Amino acid sequence: MQFNKKTKPNVFTPRVIALGITFLSVFMVEFFLKTWCGVQCIRTGYEITNALTKEQSLTNMQKNLKIELLHLRSPQVLMKIAKERFGLSIPKPDQVIVIP
Repeated sequence: MQFNKKTKPNVFTPRVIALGITFLSVFMVEFFLKTWCGVQCIRTGYEITNALTKEQSLTNMQKNLKIELLHLRSPQVLMKIAKERFGLSIPKPDQVIVIP
């Protein structure tokens, strides 16, 4: 009696292997692109946060400088600086010359 051997067809033909490698390559490229996009989104978020923090800091500095400028322009402060730094004083009536 003879037994018929059923031969299994070879599933891993070169065409199937090439197709599998192609799908795997596309999947890997897509995975790396998705990861890269995620990292870029996070990096951009950090840059935006840093820019907003710097903007807030500069806005506060601008407000403080405006207040200081108004303070330095006040007559009392100008008088004090004129006396202390430059030795100036209010002129006496005989020191004033009126030009017609």
